[in-house]
Amino acid sequence: MATPIRGQDADWQNPWPVRGVRQGDASDSPGTSALHDDGYPVVFDVETLEDDRDEYQDHLNNTAAVRIFNELRIAYVAARYAPDWPRYVRRAGLTVVVRELHVAYESEGWMHEGYVGATRVAQRRGRAVVLEQRLVEAAGARPLARAWILQLLVGADGVADWPDWYFDLVAEVQGAPVPDVPATRPPWGPPA
Repeated sequence: MATPIRGQDADWQNPWPVRGVRQGDASDSPGTSALHDDGYPVVFDVETLEDDRDEYQDHLNNTAAVRIFNELRIAYVAARYAPDWPRYVRRAGLTVVVRELHVAYESEGWMHEGYVGATRVAQRRGRAVVLEQRLVEAAGARPLARAWILQLLVGADGVADWPDWYFDLVAEVQGAPVPDVPATRPPWGPPA
């Protein structure tokens, strides 16, 4: 009996597997306008969850922004690239992995505030894709945090090339081609 090919029957089972990010376009707000003005074509309303609350104060805990950014990445794919991209990844036996995640916190967030967040594919670097994300307070557009994510496409044989049609999808969603930046590595170690 032949072993079934991993993911062959996989399909996009849950069209909105996201927690804390509202499906659909973000409500009109100064935060939404600020993110669109900053070049983010897809913006979502974000709701904090009880797990985001700091145990001793009413502000967001240290991991809330990271959780929200993860959910925003999933929402971006679910809203704009499903079912084609998730289906391809599953059927090809691939996984999109976060190789690096850098978060810069810009202000303190409070549980009673409303937020909007966005994700965009910023560039290609060799076999990597770089995403940028922002989270801002909705009513006044106060920046809360931003993230820079380096993603790889990985299969059974290691890191794989992203298919050209993926970048065609991204260009269609974002309204422009994704810049291709040479993959360079700075020398490792202390400065000379």
